[in-house]
This record gives sequence, C-alpha cells and structure tokens, in this order.
Amino acid sequence: MQNSYMAEKRVLCVSWYEGLAVTRELLLRGAGFAVVSALRQQSYVACREDADLMILGDSVPRKEKVRLIDCFRAHTNAPVLSLLNAGQEKLPEATYSLEATDPNSLLHTVRQILS
Repeated sequence: MQNSYMAEKRVLCVSWYEGLAVTRELLLRGAGFAVVSALRQQSYVACREDADLMILGDSVPRKEKVRLIDCFRAHTNAPVLSLLNAGQEKLPEATYSLEATDPNSLLHTVRQILS
C-alpha cells in the first residue's frame, strides 16, 4: 500500500552528472516514486514541472541550486531537498538538506518529507 501512495508522489531530481542522475532515479523509482530526472541545462525546463519534491544533487553547483530553487518556487510551494557534500552548509533557500553519503538515508528522508 505504501508503494501505491508513493507512486502518486512526483519527485524532480536534478544532477550535473548522468551516472548520479541514473542511480538516484533507479533508487527512487524502485521505492515507488514517480521521477522526473534532469541534467544540467535540462533542469531549467524541468524546474517548471509539477512535482511534490525537488531534489538537487550534490553535483549541482551552489549558485545553480539557488537559481533552480527560484525557478521551481516561481510556480510551487513544494519542498526542496538539497544534497550536500561532506561539510557543506545547508542553503537557506532549500527546505531540507542531507549529506549525500547513503542511499538509505536519502530514501528515508524523501519518505519522511512526502508522508
């Protein structure tokens, strides 16, 4: 039953590297989420999509994260999860942040945000 509920939840996942994007997309889809994945410049089109959550990968430069959050927030109040490299500080513009070290932590956090 949880998977059918989560499948209704749409996650926009932005990354600067294809390998990371594919890995996160497979992880999230496997957990039952509907996923829109975007790389680099595609992300500026995708940030206008309807989504229940936007995840900004740790590979996305901080300046770009701020721009993408602004773009996303122009049409939705949905939360933004910014994945961080070790030791990075949370962006004030992001709703949530998480060090991108463990796929299980990512899934747990996404489930908590969208429950």
